[in-house]
Amino acid sequence: MKKSFITLLSSLALAFILTACASASTTANPQTEDQVATIVAGTLSAIPTEAPTTEAPPSSASLEDFPNKVFIGENERFSVFLLDPTDPTSVEQTGSIIIYNKGTKTVYEIIGTFRLLTNSMPIFNDDLGEYVLLSVGTYTSRNAIVISLADKKQAVKDFCISSGEGASHVFWNGYVIYNNCDTFTNRPWGAGEAPSVVAVNLKTGATTNIAKSDALHQFNVKGVTDSTLKYLEISVGAEADWANTNSHIRTEKTYDLSALSQ
Repeated sequence: MKKSFITLLSSLALAFILTACASASTTANPQTEDQVATIVAGTLSAIPTEAPTTEAPPSSASLEDFPNKVFIGENERFSVFLLDPTDPTSVEQTGSIIIYNKGTKTVYEIIGTFRLLTNSMPIFNDDLGEYVLLSVGTYTSRNAIVISLADKKQAVKDFCISSGEGASHVFWNGYVIYNNCDTFTNRPWGAGEAPSVVAVNLKTGATTNIAKSDALHQFNVKGVTDSTLKYLEISVGAEADWANTNSHIRTEKTYDLSALSQ
């Protein structure tokens, strides 16, 4: 419709110009060439012009754009792949990664190089889907790599998390609260794992010790309700009692996480 209107106006302008030229040759008081040019210029300036067309933004990347990738791990929301592996048959790989949001079909190309294991590595994320935690390792002491999807890079330095019996970690308001990898030689198991509870700020990297293990105490993260952290204190009366699980004293504890922002 817009092009037809412009074409009509152009035709009327042309007809006007031809009429003006014809009048110049037949009337007693012909218009000069300058007068005709002025009329033509005024007429053409009144014709609306089409707005310049803008190119459509390029479509976002898809998984098909990365044919040479190796599956690392996934959860219900995200899948993680390592790009351009040098030896696809090796369990341990080093390279860049992409993270795929299975709900929105969004692909995030993450800045940096990472050393990962290609054996269905555990993947975790916060409720908002802003951070993805990669749990790297084959033992109860594992390396945690937290990725900020907004920044498309690693949020903070790697840190060690325990995945031993009862140990856990949770996200809360831009923090990860986790069981770390503290050990004591008086524990009669594994490498003597005796985790503490630590919170790391994913914006600044600052850490806060919420509950610190010692020769007679260790702790397990249980979960978060609103701003209240629930965790379990496991203690003994004497160091020798660690060998007897019936001597372990279990006490439910809470911590107000709002104190982290003070």
